[in-house]
Amino acid sequence: MSKIANYNDVSKSYDSAREAAEAHLIKSMMENFTGKTVKEMDIIDIGCGTGNYADYFLQFEPRSLTLMDASEGMLTKAKAKLSCGPPKTVLSFKEVVLPDIPYEDNCFDAAMINLVLHHLEEKPDGKSFPAVAKTLKEAYRILKPGGILTITTITPEQFDAKWFSNLVPENRRRWHKRLPSHAQLKMYLEESGLSLKSAFKSLQASYHTEHGNIEGPLSESWRKGVSFWGTCTDEEIQEMIQDVTQMKNEGTLQKYYETHNKIDIFGALETLAARKEI
Repeated sequence: MSKIANYNDVSKSYDSAREAAEAHLIKSMMENFTGKTVKEMDIIDIGCGTGNYADYFLQFEPRSLTLMDASEGMLTKAKAKLSCGPPKTVLSFKEVVLPDIPYEDNCFDAAMINLVLHHLEEKPDGKSFPAVAKTLKEAYRILKPGGILTITTITPEQFDAKWFSNLVPENRRRWHKRLPSHAQLKMYLEESGLSLKSAFKSLQASYHTEHGNIEGPLSESWRKGVSFWGTCTDEEIQEMIQDVTQMKNEGTLQKYYETHNKIDIFGALETLAARKEI
């Protein structure tokens, strides 16, 4: 299960704030590095959430599409969303807690892990990420030779570039311990046996539709769409609300946003592709 929030509860409002960011890029990576079309692929969505990414891929009629998540609530939403998919695609769903991926060796052409890695560590320290390492080794195991793993994640530098992370500095420091750097992630990929093929930075927070809503932090429903707030204490939330309210009343909130929002420089996300060589 996520060590950040109760995603059975979050699942109720998740889709109001989140979209399948860079799904078109992920599709291109999968097809380019496997030499197959999605229609020829067996794909697994690891940590599928409510199925937003799987829903995007379903329109291209993959041979099979497997969804796994630790949250029963998320899977229930995903099943409802994908229930009217193309009849030729074999759909399956499984409730699983990472780093376990209980499927046979060499059975998927492509796997995707989207905004999941920061949920995995029991006691994050920023120095080592054993659950991430084991998850990547499991992904390598289930991929067919020539198969591709895509990962969408956030680096510590990109996290600092999000304007709202500066509203609770202590929690921002906690999150630095949850987020593998690019260098760390590359190392774990190599240790798992996967070969990094490409990495792209996204300069827009397309996964979070309300990222630019400067009054968003005042809304509990807005905060539920962003994992950052799940690790704040009640006292930190109340102090943040007071600070944002004060800036709103003084007319300085927009200036604060413009000063601290730096995703156009450092990026909002990083999307990687790694291959299981033949």
